Amino acid sequence: MNSSYDVAVVGLGTMGSFACCELARRGLRVVGLDRFIPPHGRGSHSGDSRVFRIAYAEHPDYVPLAVRASKLWDDYSALGNSQLLTRCGVLSIGARDGDFIAGIRKSAAIHGLETISYTRDEIRRKFPAFAPQENHVGVFEPKAGWIDSNAAIEIPLRLAKRYGSTLLLEEPALGWTPNAGGFEVSTASGSIIAEKLVITAGAWANQLLDELGLPLRVERKVLTWVDPMEPSLFQPDAFPVFVCDENFFYGFPAIGGQGVKLAVHWKPGQQILDPTESVAEPSADDAAEPLAIAAKLLPRLAGNLPEALKRVRQMKTCLYTMSHDEHFFVDRHPEWPGVVFAAGFSGHGFKFAPAIGEALADLVTENGARLPIGFLSTSRLAAQKH
Repeated sequence: MNSSYDVAVVGLGTMGSFACCELARRGLRVVGLDRFIPPHGRGSHSGDSRVFRIAYAEHPDYVPLAVRASKLWDDYSALGNSQLLTRCGVLSIGARDGDFIAGIRKSAAIHGLETISYTRDEIRRKFPAFAPQENHVGVFEPKAGWIDSNAAIEIPLRLAKRYGSTLLLEEPALGWTPNAGGFEVSTASGSIIAEKLVITAGAWANQLLDELGLPLRVERKVLTWVDPMEPSLFQPDAFPVFVCDENFFYGFPAIGGQGVKLAVHWKPGQQILDPTESVAEPSADDAAEPLAIAAKLLPRLAGNLPEALKRVRQMKTCLYTMSHDEHFFVDRHPEWPGVVFAAGFSGHGFKFAPAIGEALADLVTENGARLPIGFLSTSRLAAQKH
């Protein structure tokens, strides 16, 4: 194998699938490579569903990206004839005077987003599954919801092929070097020549961008599904996607009869030094923290911890590539501007995937991205040193 293309996309998971599709849609000769067959269990996308929010507590600068992503999720749903984003609403619960609720309200105020505020008692009346603490309040975002993460990767890859992309699956990229024609990507089967290169390699990003020294850490995260004791309280028509400020505990209604999915975002996971190696299977210890929080916030879900452990339906692992500040890196290579990359999505990047794919395509084909992604550039690393 020794072929030449306009663009090579390394990594066809969350961001690479959309970048590959968007570049091919623009008429470029595109090749995409992945060491597995996406979707798979070695990416940040595994686990069947992902939260979609627009009123962003993490930083108001994410809101324009989320707004654009919202439009693109609908566009891709229509193109793929499959509903990717279900807008059932997201309920955020937190301390009345805490940073989490304040951050959501700030983003909503700056960008004029629709939200509904609830007192503790109003949460209990509106969503009886919840038992908020005395100082808790809620902010409900009606246009938020959840994304079918498997279909959200399968569809752009299917469309990428329709638009003419070559997809090389189970074909790991071993490295890349600049040459007279652009860049040469070495693989287990040979090499690929491309004028431009997009690196969206997830947990393998640092191996392919090691010269940049990006502060990235790969962590194993665990997702837990629980069979509820009172199923009617946790159906999609009665129970929203939720996020709580206690260690960013979050969960989903019982979608498709699969139980209630729970996870904890802010608990540091086991560091993975080599993502190629096997990842430890989930255990009861992994389920203990989300179930302990659920015992307080959602007492009618599964009861106390010992009882809840008996109601665990399934567990899955995924790999998060965490940046030092939990903000993403989306930028051009400082030495080789024909290389663009997206990395460090830190467990909250999936919702932006089609917008990031569009921004990466802009960086390849235009002078810069039309979306406001400057706050995600690597220039913030230099600023933090001073």
